[in-house]
Amino acid sequence: MNEAIDRFLAVAVRCAVKGEGLPVWPEQWPQDEAFADRLFRRIAFHGISRVLLEGGDRLAAWPAVGEQVRAEARAQSFWELGHRQVCSRMIASLDAAGIASAVTKGTALAYSVYPDAAMRRRGDSDVLLDDRQKPAVRRVLREAGFRPLGDARPLQENWASECPMGFTHSFDLHWRINASPMIAQCLERGGIGTRTAALTRLAPQARAIAGPDNLVLVAINRASHGVFGYQSDRRKLFEGDRLIWALDVHLLCAAFTPGDWQHLLDTAIASGTAPFVLSALDFAAGALETAVPPAIREALAAHPGDERLARCLGPLSGAARLRLDLSASPTLRDKLALIAYTVFPGAEVLHERFPDATHLPLYALQAKRILGALGRRPQHRT
Repeated sequence: MNEAIDRFLAVAVRCAVKGEGLPVWPEQWPQDEAFADRLFRRIAFHGISRVLLEGGDRLAAWPAVGEQVRAEARAQSFWELGHRQVCSRMIASLDAAGIASAVTKGTALAYSVYPDAAMRRRGDSDVLLDDRQKPAVRRVLREAGFRPLGDARPLQENWASECPMGFTHSFDLHWRINASPMIAQCLERGGIGTRTAALTRLAPQARAIAGPDNLVLVAINRASHGVFGYQSDRRKLFEGDRLIWALDVHLLCAAFTPGDWQHLLDTAIASGTAPFVLSALDFAAGALETAVPPAIREALAAHPGDERLARCLGPLSGAARLRLDLSASPTLRDKLALIAYTVFPGAEVLHERFPDATHLPLYALQAKRILGALGRRPQHRT
């Protein structure tokens, strides 16, 4: 049934973006509360509540679910107001200290291609920084009222602060363009992370990663969630076809010039991400009728991509993925940091691994994880 619901929601998003009325509720569908809850869970998974409001008054005719969608959309709009304030404070504080930053992925899209930033649902913002400025960044953020949140990973840290409305807003600080050294190496080979544009709708000093480069990140993010899962409604779902990602691609493509399309093609080939970019474009075309120049699609289809990147984003064991990441870590210090975090991850990873044992101290969870790994017998395929 989820497939039928997703097809219906794709039509709804397509109509909302075009300014048309939402599709009518299918006559054959139930109108009971249980089905409405199921439908709303899919809407929440796809992150499209605020988008659906663009479809006009017909939402009121969707039995039981209309008010849930409006309530979530209102909460999303309030969250956006606070998030913009906190994000602007972070960027302004870094800029005043002479530290350059670049907003990536969802927040960059929200304030560049979306007509209303609140339409782009997300739980945090991703900010790319120079790893050589780590001590200065941490000092500036603490002085600006931010605090570290969760684990500090080798290439990524999470920081948070509150807004006047009481929401806690979190930010993923990226010291490289991706938390995986192997994926980062491929993306950086294509120059992703070095090209930025002004993002003044967010803040006067804000800059965002270039649009074609951000489309590549959307494509890689989509592939990553298909492998590592996506947290939705307290469940981890291994799905890569969220409609909000299709809308990201759709709006980016709608704004592309011929030069942007060439930039996308050149970057996808140089970074070895062509198959993932093509998959994202095809997903958007199928879901939202996104127009993709045939010559661009043909050129992407002709490029096989980077084999190591495909392995890293495929069904790979943890040990094999670690070997790939170690091979892409440039220094001995980087390799040791990666090994240390992989062998002894922080509380955030352990609590996700053992959700029923979060009351235990960290050393007990580490021991539980190690003993579990030692007791796991290798599986032989026949």
